[in-house]
Amino acid sequence: MTSERPTAQEAVLPWFTSQVKLGIRYGLYFLAVGFGMGAIYGLFGGLFLQPALFATSLIGIFCLMNFPASVVAILVNLLLALFKKSSRPVYRYFGLSLGFALVYLLFFYVLHVSHVSVF
Repeated sequence: MTSERPTAQEAVLPWFTSQVKLGIRYGLYFLAVGFGMGAIYGLFGGLFLQPALFATSLIGIFCLMNFPASVVAILVNLLLALFKKSSRPVYRYFGLSLGFALVYLLFFYVLHVSHVSVF
């Protein structure tokens, strides 16, 4: 009897998918916390929606600025993989950043479609 073990390439895709899902979950947490903090701030000033959307948008801008840095990191890591010197945490960083980027791109798309003015 031979036990078939998954190859390295077969084991990487489910792990990377779980990292992207984790990034989506964290992105949704950040979205909710940012919206809540902005809403609490807005309640003191009499407005509710605009400060909440502004706080969420500000966090989203910083998260989306992080994504190109993760793309550069993954490209360097893939180049180093040719020489067998790649690092697994870089793949995790890219997966988490991709999840955050998906959440905030969807958020900004909904803001664009709904024609809500944040500023």
